[in-house]
Amino acid sequence: QTNNTNAWLMYFGNHKFSDRMGLHAEVQWRRHDVFSKNQQLLVRTGLDFYVKQNVRFTVGYAFVETYPYGEFAVQNSFPEHRIWQQLLVQQALGKIKLSHRYRLEQRMIGNASTGQFENGRYENRVRYMGKATINITNGKHPVFAALYDEVFINFGKDVGYNIFDQNRLYGAIGYSIFPTLNIELGYLYQVVQLRSLDTASLKNRIENNHTLQIALFSNISFIKQK
Repeated sequence: QTNNTNAWLMYFGNHKFSDRMGLHAEVQWRRHDVFSKNQQLLVRTGLDFYVKQNVRFTVGYAFVETYPYGEFAVQNSFPEHRIWQQLLVQQALGKIKLSHRYRLEQRMIGNASTGQFENGRYENRVRYMGKATINITNGKHPVFAALYDEVFINFGKDVGYNIFDQNRLYGAIGYSIFPTLNIELGYLYQVVQLRSLDTASLKNRIENNHTLQIALFSNISFIKQK
């Protein structure tokens, strides 16, 4: 096992352009050794379909570049192309807002030995995240607390020793800058099981990642008011 200290800067946007459809836009700049080294760059976009008031389905594409970092560093940075589908269900439990996110990913992963996309591998991954938020203060700019847990499971013929891929446990304090713009400052504890074994012990290689997260969430509608 190894421990890493990381920092992730993130932007998430969901922008409606009709009553039933919208655009998802996302960028994550992930850094290793706090902010000093590259860890990963993720750019994700998608088309949102608003099924009901509290139900949203999304289909999209993501590009990921992963860099060598930490004790279990890969040989070269490598790209990944990803297709994804997602169902988000939101509900209220008293004063607590709950969201359930179900995501399926088709991952076309580049070759870490060469740093090229050719001669890579294909994997599927399913993810579930349960998130709760509750206002600490009320008013025009409420402060809120957020907590989530997300589990990742791999499947497919190219999956090696990591059917369990990772788990993320997160807690944060958030602030509503505007009704359409929130910011969260939080801590993420991430346990990652790598796809290859430790050559000496033949045991799974595990990363325990302690991550500072700063995230900006925007939810802007481009629908003209009648």
